Amino acid sequence: MTPTPLPPSGRLTVAVASGKGGTGKTLVATNLALMAARGGSPVALVDCDADAPNDALFLPPASPLAEPVEVPLPVIDADACILCGACRDACAYGALRVLGGTVLVFPELCHGCGACVSVCAPRAITEQPRRVGEVEWGRLDVALARPAGGSVVTGRLDVGEVKTPAVIRAARDRATVLRPAVTILDAPPGVACSAVAAVRRADIIVLVTEPTAFGLHDLELAVELAREMGVPVGVVINRDGMGESGVEEYCMSEGVPVLARIPFDRRVAEIYAEGGLVADEHPDGAAWFEQLWDAVKRRALEVTS
Repeated sequence: MTPTPLPPSGRLTVAVASGKGGTGKTLVATNLALMAARGGSPVALVDCDADAPNDALFLPPASPLAEPVEVPLPVIDADACILCGACRDACAYGALRVLGGTVLVFPELCHGCGACVSVCAPRAITEQPRRVGEVEWGRLDVALARPAGGSVVTGRLDVGEVKTPAVIRAARDRATVLRPAVTILDAPPGVACSAVAAVRRADIIVLVTEPTAFGLHDLELAVELAREMGVPVGVVINRDGMGESGVEEYCMSEGVPVLARIPFDRRVAEIYAEGGLVADEHPDGAAWFEQLWDAVKRRALEVTS
């Protein structure tokens, strides 16, 4: 069978996401990136699950580099501040409060929009960078990802920080600099702000689910999010055969294509738990993920033609 080509642009961004954790999203993202590289497309695997990134455990980068992720945080000059409250009123996120004769800044609520700085008449507010995480990147092992190779980019949130979207955006920006033909985004689970930051502007979202009642419920939420964002989707059913939950029926009724089914197989779980690659260590793994990669490209061509 002739492999399906990339879209006419020669580039493809695939977000691998899930409505809930534990469905096998990272399993799919890492093995899909491997198949893309082996199929001749230079790839960047971007771990956007910044709260608990683990793609690099399966595809460790060689000689990785790292840089901090910083966000602007308002700093108040108490001597210049006249306690007018303009900054408080301008902040849409409630990050500033006038209390006890001073202006308090709540870093967890600040979005770094700069509105407070722009409305401060006495110029009592400046912005200073505040570290919230880091981005690490490095080349994939050449022998492992021959012929095209690629890179692994990891966004990692610092302990105690909450600015996951900022770290995700920085990781995606780093991947853009690397100029891959294929970008695989391993998104955080769920449908919150961090997931939105990860899948935004993707060409296609691959939703990984499992045939359980919880899997179906959260798949419905994820499909709704993708449609709100205007990004086409396809579904991978992991642990296929472990139960009947109506996932197939839901996908059929909603016109969502099932791109692949990964069987309920103890050996898959064992390989994953040991940090291995199913495409290499399971006798059927390479065929599963080659077929999935081809199905992803076909889906991308369908929605761009």
